[in-house]
Parts: sequence; structure tokens; C-alpha cells
Amino acid sequence: MRIQSPEQKYMNEVFGLDNADLARVRDELLAQGVENMSVAGNEARILQFFIRGFGVRKVVEFGTLFGYSALAMAQALPDDGLVVTLEKNPVNFDLAQKQFATAAAGRRIKGFCGDAVDTMKAAEALGPFDLAFIDANKGGYVEYLDWAEKNVRTGGLIIGDNTFLFGALWDGARGREIGEGQIRVMKEFNRRLADPRKYNSIMVPTHEGMTVAQKL
Repeated sequence: MRIQSPEQKYMNEVFGLDNADLARVRDELLAQGVENMSVAGNEARILQFFIRGFGVRKVVEFGTLFGYSALAMAQALPDDGLVVTLEKNPVNFDLAQKQFATAAAGRRIKGFCGDAVDTMKAAEALGPFDLAFIDANKGGYVEYLDWAEKNVRTGGLIIGDNTFLFGALWDGARGREIGEGQIRVMKEFNRRLADPRKYNSIMVPTHEGMTVAQKL
């Protein structure tokens, strides 16, 4: 179970998402002991805020897991909106597809399963995108950013989750084994998105860090 600070608990109680479709996904995450791998309810609300505030219609997501964030984003889209979500693990992918099939907003979601090179190629044909949400293998964030820079429209958003890398960026990893390669990749990811010549960007101080950049 996700361990919450008093601040996080309060944010989730007041600004978290609470509906039957998302609750089913959350219950599955809890049952399988992987809830901490998914965005929290208040973080999903942040994603919805950007989708609605920036008029986003087409989203690409790196890392589906059981589909909580994809479904939350799909709920914020207009009726003709689309979330394209990419997942490497076939077990996770199948579980997510079952969740999408029973949710009203699931019709706005198209998933691809497989190696990142193949799924990114498939997704490219559906672009350009208004928003890219990156929440997958941390060592692949620069590769995903390279792709997003080419496939997100000017004025669109690139959002990375877990961009504090569990505290490892300042030598404070919270009980996790973080490799030097992952640290190097995440530092480059944040540094590139912080470039004011290319992006209008911020870092939202969620528990795990969320980097948000608008492509100039």
C-alpha cells in the first residue's frame, strides 16, 4: 500500500478522483500490491487539469500498468478525444484492456503492447499529439523524450512522472535500488525540459515529482 504523508492524504481526500471505474482499477492495483507504481488520485487530477486547461484532444502515454492514469485522462477528454497508451508487459496490458472494456471512457483509449521501438512506431501514425505523459521504465525517459519532441505539436505538453527519481537525484533514494544510468537519464530528462529556449516548463512538487513542459 502507498504510504502517504499527512499532506498527501489531505490532497487525495480533497482533490483525489472518486468514481466507480477508477475505483475498480485502484482495487486491482491494491490487490496485486502495485498501487505505488501508479499515479495517486490527486496526481491524476493534475493530469486532468492540464488536459482541460490546454484543450488537449489527443494523448500518448508511456506505461499503461493497469490503466488508471489512461482512464483518468480519457475521462477528461472531449467525446472525440483519444488516449494512445503503450505497455511492454502483456499481463499488465491485458488487465488494462479488461478495465477499459467495462468503463464508459474506455472507448477513447487505444492500447499497444510490445517493445518500445515497435509501439512508438505504431503510435507515431496516430500523431501529432497534444500531450505526452511519460511514466514507464525510468532508464528510457530520454528515449521517450526524443520521440515526444518529434510527435507532440508546438504548444503541446510533455509531462514526466517520478522525476525526483525517488530521491536519488540528491542521494536520498527511499529504500530503492537506483542505478547510476537511471540517475544520469533522469537528470538529462529534467535538464532538457528546463531549457527556456525550447519549453515553458515547471516541476510540480508531488511526492515523486512531476515535470511539465509546454513545447515552444
